[in-house]
Amino acid sequence: MNRYLNDWDFALFSANLHTYMPAIGWHEHPEIYTDWRQYHSGKTDIDHCPPLSDTERLRALPTGIVVLFHLGHHIQLPLRLAQAGLSFDIILDRSVYRRSQPLFDRLQEEMDIHGRQHAYLFSDDPSLLLRVRERLRKGRHLLVFADAASGAASPSTAKDVRVPIPFLQGELWLKKGIPLMAYLFDVALYPICYQHTTECPSYVLHEPLAVRKQENREDFIRRALCQCYGLLAETVSRRPWVWECWPYLHSNGMLQIVDVDMLSVLKNDPMLLLPLDNKNCLFDRRYYYARTLTF
Repeated sequence: MNRYLNDWDFALFSANLHTYMPAIGWHEHPEIYTDWRQYHSGKTDIDHCPPLSDTERLRALPTGIVVLFHLGHHIQLPLRLAQAGLSFDIILDRSVYRRSQPLFDRLQEEMDIHGRQHAYLFSDDPSLLLRVRERLRKGRHLLVFADAASGAASPSTAKDVRVPIPFLQGELWLKKGIPLMAYLFDVALYPICYQHTTECPSYVLHEPLAVRKQENREDFIRRALCQCYGLLAETVSRRPWVWECWPYLHSNGMLQIVDVDMLSVLKNDPMLLLPLDNKNCLFDRRYYYARTLTF
């Protein structure tokens, strides 16, 4: 625990974790953080990715949008899908691609070994929706990560319009781009999520999400986001360390931090900032414990 007390990365991870899973005790956060760091340690070989279940069903899917989440296998899982015989292109953030370009180029080469071409489309491309329509018309799936920081936007809307969706014990503010594309081009969303069992952990294709008869755009967007993130919440509630996004929810717009009356908060806080031997210390009135501040 002590090695994390002065670590901003841990502090923000812990704050975000508490916002959505307040039943987890503070004393458990360091172990979860350690597990998270080990789980997302950068191993990208295919052997570290659980298998896909029901690949025949995947190959038989009508053209649509395959929805993934950042659950530790964001490089291996597209390769698994390519090996299963799925034809798709990947939408990703340009800055993410540039930051790890050799890795993404190698992934593309390995996916193309199986006789199909797999292209990258960038989320900040002004013509993204036109490119998406073109690929779907050619019978190619789109592969997207739903919990990424970027998203497609309708030309008539602001870039960062979001909708609040229940998630665990809080709300996530999410962009509409993925279900919007499904609605505009009349295709289904195919969410694939990690399922951990003692017998055989695997990635499972869940029920497709398609527009219902007479369902309007906003209702479909909300329903699709709720169901997709409901699947994610089921996985995260059992194994919180598998979700990569904990450290940056507060900075990518998914977590809206509510303004609080800090004076009221401080009045009810057992910690007091006090002078001690020409330095400052934090005094905990519950335990009569004072800790000198060194800065």
